Amino acid sequence: QIYRIYNWRGELIMKKIFTLFTIVCSILFLSLPVSALEQKREIIQLDNGYYLETIIEETPTTRASNQKTARKIGNYKNSQGKVVFTVTVTGTFTYTGSSSTCTKSVAEASSKNANWKISSKSASKSGNKATAKATAKRYVDGTVVETRNCSVTLTCSSNGSLS
Repeated sequence: QIYRIYNWRGELIMKKIFTLFTIVCSILFLSLPVSALEQKREIIQLDNGYYLETIIEETPTTRASNQKTARKIGNYKNSQGKVVFTVTVTGTFTYTGSSSTCTKSVAEASSKNANWKISSKSASKSGNKATAKATAKRYVDGTVVETRNCSVTLTCSSNGSLS
């Protein structure tokens, strides 16, 4: 059974509600900056079969803003392609067209494998760069058998491009 909604004059208003909903969704979707829909990926080969996959995700802002907030996720993967731990830097930047400055840097790190534990993490900022560093240790029977350091840096150019 289909329920119908009528206004006080007895007119069917489902079409009006659907049309209004479609217009609102279209406005919200079209107002997002294009960069919010894109992710930049990069693969960096490391030693012993490990590699770092980085992904940049930009937080949506208004097009006229000269400030950007984004995060760069570093997935530290083993030779089988499984993520063993993740290091993420979130940076906030201001840019003018002739220069850019990092105003805030936050680090996150987490283990994605039961044998790996994060032993330390830190965040720093310098000029137009935000950096997160972490150290992860792999344990076998309670003993550390491997230590890996990972650094992820997010850079903002003077025109707001992220890398």
